[in-house]
Amino acid sequence: MFETVVLGRRCSDKDFREQAPELRMKLFEAQRQCINRKIPLLIIVAGVDCSGRGAVVNLLSEWMDNKHVHNHVFWMETDEERARPLDWRYWRLLPAAGSVGVFFGGWYGQAIRKFCAGDMDEMAFTSHMHHYRGLENSLAASGMAIVKIWLHLDKKEHDSRLKKRLAHKEIHHFTPYDKKSAENYDGLASAAAKAITLTDRSFAPWTIVDAADANYRDLAVAKTLIAAVERAVAEQDAKKARLAEAAPAERENVISTLDAIDLTVKADPETYKKDLDDLQAELRELTYHAYRKGISSTLVFEGWDAAGKGGSIRRLMAGIDARISRAIPIGVPTDEELAHHYLWRFWRHVPRAGFVTVYDRSWYGRVLVERVEKLTPREDWSRAYAEINLFEEELTNHGNVLVKFWLHLSPDEQLRRFKEREETPWKQYKITPDDWRNREKWPDYVRAADEMFLRTSTEYAPWHIIAAEDKKYARLTVLRTYRDALKKALKHVDDKKHEKK
Repeated sequence: MFETVVLGRRCSDKDFREQAPELRMKLFEAQRQCINRKIPLLIIVAGVDCSGRGAVVNLLSEWMDNKHVHNHVFWMETDEERARPLDWRYWRLLPAAGSVGVFFGGWYGQAIRKFCAGDMDEMAFTSHMHHYRGLENSLAASGMAIVKIWLHLDKKEHDSRLKKRLAHKEIHHFTPYDKKSAENYDGLASAAAKAITLTDRSFAPWTIVDAADANYRDLAVAKTLIAAVERAVAEQDAKKARLAEAAPAERENVISTLDAIDLTVKADPETYKKDLDDLQAELRELTYHAYRKGISSTLVFEGWDAAGKGGSIRRLMAGIDARISRAIPIGVPTDEELAHHYLWRFWRHVPRAGFVTVYDRSWYGRVLVERVEKLTPREDWSRAYAEINLFEEELTNHGNVLVKFWLHLSPDEQLRRFKEREETPWKQYKITPDDWRNREKWPDYVRAADEMFLRTSTEYAPWHIIAAEDKKYARLTVLRTYRDALKKALKHVDDKKHEKK
């Protein structure tokens, strides 16, 4: 792969001085386009050791408006990062609209070096590459411009530079894999070639730069960034043109999944208090054991307005130690959240190992309220199903117990509760004009919910549709469902320990 790139290209100091000012201005203008058009720009700088990765990152801060440039290095994982899914360390640092994020190595650097060092097998490496190819597809489709640069040297030049650095004690190994990969040029080049082949796509292409000559390298990087922004601007214009076309009509559902839910079920009022106390006590023990074993939980509550989500969450939280749990109410996104991919604000709250996060509304707003209220274009919300499944799979692969609830009631019961809220002084804050307006779109929400269940109820993250006509029944069912999920997760961990013995 690299033979056609590393051809000893050179740029004299004189030619560099002539070309650099113009390219620097074009790069600055490209950045201004990103700012004005609110395009987030992600730059991943990777490469072989001694190829000038640090120099390139410094150059970008010098040639661009560095107020909007944020550099991030991913060397040793922190305790905070180890306690969460791997993607967490990247998601929270993704650039906002109009800003530039420079990832030193990004999600490729460590994986390539681990594979080169023999600490990651081929199946895991390939899976890693496929995962981040999917992530890049999602980010690019949301409007992010992605630039991936691999700085390369031939073996002779690499070995010569490494020898000089070692002689002057200038080499620094920041991870256990740096030294191994630096001493294994052929293995590193092979791993990089495999990674590039697996992840080089039109929405996030790789540019391989001959880094033997610093002048040529720097000009090539600048040209790559300028071209990437031009492509992003063209794609943004093309998307606007697509959205201007008439959207296809929503299909009519003949039968809804929700029609099959028995809403007549009720809790026994005489045993409700005891059942609730017993379940909360049981959850308190189970969540403590999960905390000790590093098993985190993410609970998602969706459903109709006035279905009792808040009441169910309060009874659930009463059974979990407040020191290891928190509830996140999801409302209208802030300006900061709107400047990022819609999943960004949820990644920020992913619980660390052993902790519990409860979402009152969630990322499913993308395919529910944003779809029904036409707040998001069809091509964006229709893409969200796959993005959500990828997100949830990443959570569960890290041992996170993910439980999704939809609280369901009838339109008549909802109307009764709405009126009750209007007539009860301490409940009036719960009813808003939006609630009444959403009620008028009940059939649209049913269609949206049906497709959501169909496309996001997976083996690793199934939906639990809870009959909520009787609030007490719904609360008990929610607690029992979470209890059973915790028991299953704890048993799975114990079984794995016995297998190792």
